[in-house]
Amino acid sequence: MRVAAPPMTGVALAPRIPVAFAGTVGLLDLAGGDVGVVICESWGYEAQCARRALRVLSDRLSALGCPVLRYDQPGSGDALAAGADIGGLAPFDAALAAACETLLRGTRATRVVLVGLGLGAALCLRHAVAHPETVAGLVLLAPPAKGRVWLRELQARAVMIGEVTGSAPAPGPGEALRIAGLPMSEALAAELRALDLTALDHMPACPVLALAREGRAAEGTLCEALAAAATGGEAGIMAGYDELMTDPTGSLVPEADFARILSWVQHLLPQAGAATAADDGAAVLPAARLAGPAFAETLCLFGPQDAMAGVWCAPSRPDPQALPVILLNAGGNPRAGWARGGVELARALAAAGIASFRFDIADIGDSRPLPDGPEVVHYHAGLPAQLSSAIDLCEAMGGGSRVVVTGNCGGAYLALNGALADTRIAHVVAVNLQRFLWDPRDDVAEVLRFGHSSASEYGRKLFDPSKWKRVLAGKSDPFGILRSLAVRAWRQGERRLAPWLFGLAPFSRLYRQVHANLAALALRGVAIVLVFSEGDPGLAQLDTFFGEGWKRLTAYPNVDVVMIPDADHNLTPEAARLALREQVIGAALAATENEAPGAQPAA
Repeated sequence: MRVAAPPMTGVALAPRIPVAFAGTVGLLDLAGGDVGVVICESWGYEAQCARRALRVLSDRLSALGCPVLRYDQPGSGDALAAGADIGGLAPFDAALAAACETLLRGTRATRVVLVGLGLGAALCLRHAVAHPETVAGLVLLAPPAKGRVWLRELQARAVMIGEVTGSAPAPGPGEALRIAGLPMSEALAAELRALDLTALDHMPACPVLALAREGRAAEGTLCEALAAAATGGEAGIMAGYDELMTDPTGSLVPEADFARILSWVQHLLPQAGAATAADDGAAVLPAARLAGPAFAETLCLFGPQDAMAGVWCAPSRPDPQALPVILLNAGGNPRAGWARGGVELARALAAAGIASFRFDIADIGDSRPLPDGPEVVHYHAGLPAQLSSAIDLCEAMGGGSRVVVTGNCGGAYLALNGALADTRIAHVVAVNLQRFLWDPRDDVAEVLRFGHSSASEYGRKLFDPSKWKRVLAGKSDPFGILRSLAVRAWRQGERRLAPWLFGLAPFSRLYRQVHANLAALALRGVAIVLVFSEGDPGLAQLDTFFGEGWKRLTAYPNVDVVMIPDADHNLTPEAARLALREQVIGAALAATENEAPGAQPAA
């Protein structure tokens, strides 16, 4: 389970500004160096997993005195185009060229070091060959030697993710594949199959640091060739790749690899000091705005020291009766959401006249950690204050003083408990809620790792030969699974007795607090919709707190339960996301009708 990256003790983080170009957005870390860095992420799911780690790398590079620009690839993150509409590599090449131009125009830098991961490494290599005059160096992480091999690996990973999530990949018309709900067009796949970095007509003229994945012979050979052809070139292994790509929530910062990158860049750029101030003579860049037929989006920084990042999505034709909607992270997924569900929901809301704000909580995605923040941010008691900061921004953007809040899993927990802390929240749409309240006896990291599987599933795994092979290879933690099973068994008995223990046991006190919280929200007239995928583990919470048939739920007329059939925990299928969209639109348009008699909206 990932924890916060080691803090950069005694080093001030560079100020950042949001930027927009080539139909996408990015964040520019301002520093006074003459050489900047452009970080080019990989495609799709790999980019989703690596988003937080690349933000950490950006902060550390800017601390060397280099201005640094990261951006969303076309069809990914907050970019305008849908993934299925990207018909080749040309939009990726154009976005990288525009990113370099934006950095050079907005800072005092005159040359750039390109840092690319996965497909981004291939793009950086191609750009360096085509534009040798502006590229000062290349850092290539897991560059795909041959596109057809990379595609086969992607298809295999898509199947594995489908098995884990319970949502098998189902490409649509004109799509070559879907991985974690993210589509790739047949046209893009065709160009990728033809991509062969081992057959370049020219080698880059700049120094190269090339790190291959372990066990990929062709990748290693490519890296060795690139390093040998360049003065000051280095080749090696990217040791932390697999842990980086575990999943968006479990992804680990590859500390050893990043340390090597920082040392190499510092050696390459000895003139780069520790300055972090922007150059006074740098150009003023336009606001980071993107516009579609029904919406205009602005990438914003907010919160203490502008540490947090989010996107305000304003409808072209706003409905004056609609409340704005705040969209929260699920686990470690960046604000764009699993399968870009957050982006799609925000733009669909705009088409219905509803404004929204999607943002990353501290130390998730593009948001930096807050001073003295926790090592594991999920379910932390300080999160409602971050939600309140987001509501402040909504007010500043003209969204009014009352909002609807929605989120999945950990985001559902924050939505529900944030409503207790901030009276401006009028309506909650909580999706696949796993906890009404956090039991302080539980370890957050362990629950995030094991919490979405039932005890019977773990029982089956214990007798699965393939799982034991992973155990013997040191890749699984059998004692963690057994410990989790034992704790679950003990707590199960405690939960069953909770209504009759009158607060005498720890969970009984938690039980009473949950009901007190729901009663308080009912008194305030806060409408709550609990949305669950059929069979989701979170449904056990309803049995625990409301009894068989959820009879005790009738005490709270402000609470509705909605089931979505044929959906996984992440709501990957499009039909599931459409069902959620209906619930959120209904909440935003009907929130004023859901107030209890005598309830007063927040001033």
